[in-house]
Amino acid sequence: MKKINQQVILKLIYNEKAISRAEIAEITGLSPATVTNITKEILGLGLIKETIHGESRGGRKPVLLEINPSGAYFIGLEWGIAELRGVLMDLNKKVVAYSEKRINSYQLDNFIELSASIIEEFYEHSIEKEKLCGLGVGVHGIVDPMRGYSLFAPHFKWRDIPLKARLEEKFALPVLLDNDVRAMALAEKWNGRDNFLFINTGSGIGAAIVMDGKLHYGRDYSAGEFGHMTLDKKGPLCSCGKRGCVEAFVSTDRLVYNYNEELNEELSHHTLQTEWSKLLNDARSGIEKAVFLLEDAVEYLGLGLANLVNLLNPEEILLAGDFIEGADLLLPLLKKKIKNNTLNIPGSKLQIEVSAFGEWVGAIGGATMVLEQLFNFQEEV
Repeated sequence: MKKINQQVILKLIYNEKAISRAEIAEITGLSPATVTNITKEILGLGLIKETIHGESRGGRKPVLLEINPSGAYFIGLEWGIAELRGVLMDLNKKVVAYSEKRINSYQLDNFIELSASIIEEFYEHSIEKEKLCGLGVGVHGIVDPMRGYSLFAPHFKWRDIPLKARLEEKFALPVLLDNDVRAMALAEKWNGRDNFLFINTGSGIGAAIVMDGKLHYGRDYSAGEFGHMTLDKKGPLCSCGKRGCVEAFVSTDRLVYNYNEELNEELSHHTLQTEWSKLLNDARSGIEKAVFLLEDAVEYLGLGLANLVNLLNPEEILLAGDFIEGADLLLPLLKKKIKNNTLNIPGSKLQIEVSAFGEWVGAIGGATMVLEQLFNFQEEV
């Protein structure tokens, strides 16, 4: 009970920004003596601090309590297909350091060594190691967050890898693990969003579902495989082996190769990104083939998303990944396509935007996983 009360009070201070002990007692129903004792303990941990006096209710002005940003730190990593991104975040959810490493090998040891390099960089920011609460990692593919396993990462060709155990052994830190797109959605959930679909675009198409403030995992942690929704059973072959999936029509790799059929199929991901930028710029210049390919891709993406909107009735759709670079071209088309294919009620107030965190959303989501644990906000999966 004591721990629960600590978390309730800490959460309240976090949400209210600055609050008196008397107000905490009034809101929580705890006795003033209990609030005084618990806040004294949290002050001793360095997680909160006393600040300016608040408004008087007839006596002395009360001392207010607020979060101490330097009281705890969190590291988040996104193990992506082309880059490994990391952030160092303080207790106020402010990112105090960023780092990015290029991935040249999908061997697990390479990811661990790149992660080690980023963590060492962050230690140089004069933070006390004992204030580092843990490491949160988002990994592409199907992840079992309870056991900390990568069940299947198709781009890396991984199956049943005990990542949590390996990382905790290497770094001597608590480690939390989840699918990369769910980690991205978690970052946005902490931005005050409760009912939304998060869509990550790129070589693959992933999704996360947040309903009533909770991430949806599904029975085997595989919920969100939107990229493999079938749109045309006679369509192009998808990487999953089936035909006509959303990913087969919308993958940026597929669009690049369709635009320039002379490209070598073994191009690196970084070269493909350069070609994607060229495709977007050509479309902005009005080159007919580029415009047609993008409009065709949005046609299929919009159709798939409209099906999800009719099924789940979210408040928002948030886009991340490669499509953000072409948001000026793609977002207006996508909004129109979804509007034309949704029912009136679920489509009427739907908002469609790009992620507020840009390319760092996955790493920020990883750090947020650890922050959630401190506040005991972890999702039940």
